[in-house]
This record gives sequence, structure tokens and C-alpha cells, in this order.
Amino acid sequence: MTNLIDSCLLKIGFHQVFSGNSIELLKESILSVLKSNSSQNIFIGFSGGSMPQLLAPLLNELSNDLISNLLLFPVDERLVPLQNEESNAGSLLRELSTNKERFENKILKISEELLEDGPKKALEFENKLRSMHPKLDDNGFPIFDLLLLGLGPDGHTCSLFPNHPLLEEMNSWIAYIDDSPKPPPRRITLTLPVLNAAKNIIFIANGKSKAKIIAQIFENENNNKLLLPPNLIKRREDQQPIKWFLDEEATKILDRHLIDNLFTDKSICIYD
Repeated sequence: MTNLIDSCLLKIGFHQVFSGNSIELLKESILSVLKSNSSQNIFIGFSGGSMPQLLAPLLNELSNDLISNLLLFPVDERLVPLQNEESNAGSLLRELSTNKERFENKILKISEELLEDGPKKALEFENKLRSMHPKLDDNGFPIFDLLLLGLGPDGHTCSLFPNHPLLEEMNSWIAYIDDSPKPPPRRITLTLPVLNAAKNIIFIANGKSKAKIIAQIFENENNNKLLLPPNLIKRREDQQPIKWFLDEEATKILDRHLIDNLFTDKSICIYD
């Protein structure tokens, strides 16, 4: 199994970059969270895209004891029926295949009534999350045990897009967006304060299409010239660093930029 400590490539501020097998790294991280909170509900948020394909086989391997208190929450959701291929919750259920009955009641789903009313759907989803009584941080936002996030080539995560006004939402847990640059345009999403409150955050990004934006994110960490959502996620000293699980193609530009331009910064430590 790939070991988290052994695969840590570098650290920049509150970000840690890991190289290795994303599936093995993800498995180790999920097991760690499940085993550390066995007596209370465990809240794990997951993104769409390729995340359901990565996550489903790992969930299928888990024993009933390990998942007894597990709650799975899409970090953003498209306002479409569950059967629609664009539905993130629906995608995970389909990937779970014959095991989906084990997780049917553990995955939070939007109701299909009044899907045309985006603000109402956002409030409904927030109220569902509130009804599960998650722990709250000092600002009243839910504390997820683990957020599994993807990254778009433009730098978006969840349905929080670069330079979008929704990045300024500081009151709601869940917000509605009707102009997503990536179709479908109508979605609901966790807000930035909820991401900030999470105990553990993992970004998974693979492939050469992500290499440029990943380099930009880590360059931007020191100067904050761009309103890229990953740079707006803040960590306190008592929280875990943001972890990045990247394959070789995703780190090609990152490695060059960091070695050539950033290793003079004293906040950066290289892990052997």
C-alpha cells in the first residue's frame, strides 16, 4: 500500500502535495477517518466528475461496521433527477452497482420536486444537512470529517468558480448558482466557509489537463493575485493541511515552477 508519509513530495504553507497511487492514498485516508470516529456520525463530502468512479470500489470494500455511522454528501449537485447522468449522487449510486442498497440511505440526495426552484433546493439541502446534527465550528458552519474534492482545468472546485460572486457568500451552508460556466448551469454547492470548517480536505487531480492550473494555484498561494477557490480555503493551526493527490502528468509543470521559482520561500519544505 502507498504510504502517506513516504509519498509526501512537498509542502507550501497549509498545502501538502503527494505523489503516488491516488486510489491507495485515498483508501488510507478514508480508513483513517472512519476508524478515528467510530462512535459518532462521520460526514464525508464527495465531488462529481471522476470521483464516484474512484470512491465506489473503496466503499464496496468497507465492512458494515465501518460504515455504520457514515454519511456521504455531494459537495455540489446539479439540479437534475437522480437518474440523470449529471447527478453526482446518482453517479455514485450507479458506480456502487450491486452494493448500492448498502449505501442508499447514507447518501444525501435532493428531492426531485420543484427542481426549477434553485434557491428553495439549496435551502432544502441545507436543512437536510442540519437535521443530521453535524458538529459546528465557532462560526456556526458544519464540520465535515473529510471533503474529497476535484479540480476543474479552470480552477473550480465544488461549484465554486474563479472570480465568481458566489465566493463572497459567507452566511449560507449551501448556495444556488444559475450561471455555472460549466454545464449544466443550475447547481447547488457547499460554500467557502463550509470548506474552511472541514477537518480534512483532499484534492485529487490527474492528467495533463490539470497541470497548468495546479502550477497556477501553487504560484498564487504566495501572491493571491487570482481568485482561485483552492487558494481561498484557509486552514487554522489545529486543522489538517490541505492534501493534494496528484499523478505524474498533473505535476509536470508544478515541479518545474516550484523548483525554479518557489523554493526560495522559507514556508516551503521538501519531504524526502
